[in-house]
Amino acid sequence: IYCHRPDSLTTTENVVRAMTDLVRQNKAMAWGTSEWSAQQITEACWIAKTEGLEPPQVEQPQYHMFHRERVEKEYFPMYKRPYTLGLTTWSPLASGLLTG
Repeated sequence: IYCHRPDSLTTTENVVRAMTDLVRQNKAMAWGTSEWSAQQITEACWIAKTEGLEPPQVEQPQYHMFHRERVEKEYFPMYKRPYTLGLTTWSPLASGLLTG
């Protein structure tokens, strides 16, 4: 299950707790984020670790040849331990622009 774009009216802790509830009730195998910044994902991981909750497992950013910086630079440290964040992208063809 994905949390699409951060909600400025909901604390990260509330999001992590809600997603943990869904995972532990077997309503989702894991949870992830979509279009969150590395800082926001790091915060969610830290909250999960300190509170004994489920951390996000995957991020879903926009990624294509014109929009690469976030995936290749901002998120890069998160692909390794202790985060080992997975990645699934959207708009690899830049909404059709790269189809020719």
